[in-house]
Amino acid sequence: MASEPASRASTVAAWPLAVMHTFDSRGFDGAALLHDAGIDLEALRANPGGRVPTELMTRLWSLATQRSADPAMGLWVGRAAMPMHMRVMGLLIQTAPTIGHILEATERFQRLITTGVTLRLVHQPDRVGVQICELHDVVLHPASIDAFIAAHVSNLRRLAGQVVQQVDLKRAPPSSAQHWQQVFGCTVRFAQPANVVWHQRSALAAPLALGDARLWREHEQLAVRELAALDAVPALVQDILGLLRTYGDTLPTQAELAAALALSERTLRRRLAALGSGYRQLADLWRAERSAHLLRAGLRSAEVADQLGFADANSFGKAFRRWYGVSPESYRQQPTG
Repeated sequence: MASEPASRASTVAAWPLAVMHTFDSRGFDGAALLHDAGIDLEALRANPGGRVPTELMTRLWSLATQRSADPAMGLWVGRAAMPMHMRVMGLLIQTAPTIGHILEATERFQRLITTGVTLRLVHQPDRVGVQICELHDVVLHPASIDAFIAAHVSNLRRLAGQVVQQVDLKRAPPSSAQHWQQVFGCTVRFAQPANVVWHQRSALAAPLALGDARLWREHEQLAVRELAALDAVPALVQDILGLLRTYGDTLPTQAELAAALALSERTLRRRLAALGSGYRQLADLWRAERSAHLLRAGLRSAEVADQLGFADANSFGKAFRRWYGVSPESYRQQPTG
């Protein structure tokens, strides 16, 4: 009997937003780029802490490099990324007592950023590497690896100067390596067996000027809780909720969801039932999340009801009270600060 497809990998919404902003800054249309990749911009803005299927990110990277005719696009996106964009991981980076703490957290909590790769620390006598291990069933674009490494190197440089001594990349050598050497600031080797960022071992224990051990421990506990919450939601449910967010205000059918997950409709129904869930429950969660965003954006109940496919404003109001315990208009008028 054939095994069922593995759960689809996902990435935090900060990355597609970073691609869009960088694309805009270079004179292109970032919103159109996201649209053509199948990513809904309003859904991202409504839930910047949400996640996007890695499959869509790979499509986005491919379109970005094609339309810009710039094979180094990933470098510019990663270089512009700031710790604050990575949410709790950013807090860990900013308050880490040492570079060693950052490398440990990068390996331990990387799934908060993406489940499309795994990271592991590689130890040699005079250096420590962060190896980016690709998964056999996940297709990545080389620009995504460039972006991750560029963000990592840039963040470390802001905190401690140049501690990265070499970067090994699996990707084929570009026509010119100048941009990679410029952004990484060290020796860059292409066509290597693995993607690895090498750090000077002697620099890992030196105290960082902005390090704060107390805040680090608090942020570490926050990361532990977020990782536990991520694991508590079944992977299939995470996949489906991520997919629903990419559809904007058009709710796909169960058959369309099954096709997007490379499952038969019967298999999807069976797997959800085994998790104590179903299409209607997940659609309900999506409507609850989306309606709150639309109300905060200024739409009135009748407009939200129409947009999300309710029979009328009254039926929407009943559903909203069930979700949030208040009327849609009361919720809309609550302060957001």
